[in-house]
Amino acid sequence: MGAIFFFSAVLVFSGCSSSTSERDPNQEENNTTQIQKTETPVFLTELEIEEMYTNPKAFKGKKYEFNAKVFTEPERDSDGVYFQAFADPANSEKNTIIGYPDPNFTVSNGDYIHVVGTVHDEFKGENLFGAKIVAPMILADEITIIDYVTAVAPAIKTVEVNQEIEQHGYIMKLQKIEFAEIETRVYIEITNNSSDTIYFHDFNAKLIQGNRQFETKHNFEADYKEIQSEILPGIKSDGILVFEPIDPAQGDIKLIAEGSSNNWELNFVPFEFVVSIE
Repeated sequence: MGAIFFFSAVLVFSGCSSSTSERDPNQEENNTTQIQKTETPVFLTELEIEEMYTNPKAFKGKKYEFNAKVFTEPERDSDGVYFQAFADPANSEKNTIIGYPDPNFTVSNGDYIHVVGTVHDEFKGENLFGAKIVAPMILADEITIIDYVTAVAPAIKTVEVNQEIEQHGYIMKLQKIEFAEIETRVYIEITNNSSDTIYFHDFNAKLIQGNRQFETKHNFEADYKEIQSEILPGIKSDGILVFEPIDPAQGDIKLIAEGSSNNWELNFVPFEFVVSIE
């Protein structure tokens, strides 16, 4: 798009403007040692970040550190790589144009990234639907590929549980629970030590806190590992169950999950784990 090509030119210009001047031959030798003062970079505050997306020019030169999701195919030339990303990846908002002066950096559409850079300029244009957009152009100093959890749903509290319940060779282990602002993640491992095929269905699992009941949900963006629904003898399967966000400050939690076997003579009761939240 036009913004990318424009940013490419800006990046080239920025690189060319950093040339050093020749030393004055008349300078005395005892003045060759100089102490250079390095200014502490000024990073945008949370309030300034919101303002910057409506008026990027007002914040030119300020440092910006953020997580984002790339949503265009990167473009490259000999000077760098250029792409667009959402700096609010959870809501697909805060369109940001990013330039990075490393043409060999590997980044792809759909990647989650951590960026440290400088507000360099403002782009005004139209999207595919003809709507006017204003987007900041960030010249990146550092870009790191990160995962969904780090970018979108970091845990604000993690409770290590590591409890096992066994029924007829069917072992269910609750490893840990992670509480994030947008979801709750429950890590489960199932081992089949029986001689029969066993079954697990994530949609039957429930979390209970006080008088509230929480059902499982799917997070298609995260692509978490899923527990296999059919587990053969001698096999282990582990994965993540996702629930609505739960406030750990509201008290202890109970996980109820169901399992069964193709040996219909065996009687299974729900697996119940009580988790103390400290």
